[in-house]
Amino acid sequence: WSVVENTATPTSALEGFMWDKETEIDRFRERVPLANLVSQCKLFEIDPSKPKPRDWVGAIKGAIQENGFVIIPELKRLEPSCGSLRKRYDITKLTKQLVNADAPAFSVNCDSVLFGGSIEDLTKAREKSLSAVLESDNAEDGVIAPPILASDLLLYPYQLYKLRLAGTDAANIIAGALTSKDMLYLTKIAA
Repeated sequence: WSVVENTATPTSALEGFMWDKETEIDRFRERVPLANLVSQCKLFEIDPSKPKPRDWVGAIKGAIQENGFVIIPELKRLEPSCGSLRKRYDITKLTKQLVNADAPAFSVNCDSVLFGGSIEDLTKAREKSLSAVLESDNAEDGVIAPPILASDLLLYPYQLYKLRLAGTDAANIIAGALTSKDMLYLTKIAA
């Protein structure tokens, strides 16, 4: 995959999507260089007032033990083929509904290029999931807020750092978009 040239045409929909994503990430990097973002993440991790990652694996294992099957709902604004999925997309309202329905975890689509999502959607979902648990009838029963999976086309470590600062507990990687070497590299950074 290479950065798009004015005369080039993508060989697939995924390649076109990747070019758009590279352009978006380049704009972010111009505003906040990678070194600054890494420093922010290090400070974030040692600050006791900042939220720590929720146990993604434990939540999924617990749901499998309890139900034998797990569904991970995804909050997504748009679908490229049909447009808006809801007339009034309210991330906080949807998050509260998922928490009240005892979703073991959920995904927030953060991609702005094709799905209309944003990092702010992730931050709002994390904040609302915690407040929804505290407002619920089960708050004193030790119920914890569900972990959140960030759904985006991940191409660079820069994106992982941004997602972690926004409060994600896990991230998915589209295997068809990366070489095995790149997938391994992103996995090591995430760990």
